[in-house]
Amino acid sequence: MHIILHLFSVIFCFWLIQGLNIQRFFRKGETGRIILLMIVLSVLLGSALSNFIMDFFSLVQEASLIFN
Repeated sequence: MHIILHLFSVIFCFWLIQGLNIQRFFRKGETGRIILLMIVLSVLLGSALSNFIMDFFSLVQEASLIFN
């Protein structure tokens, strides 16, 4: 479950980052660096998002055990 959530989170973050206009920060012709930056940012943000979601669900599950 965790690996699938990581994968979907990375894909979602890559899709979000594509909406940004990152090209203006680079010189012309550096498409390789732009794509690499987008991939690295997607992996970092996607794994952070995935860990947050998993931690949130585990905390909600533990809280439900406390109040039962």
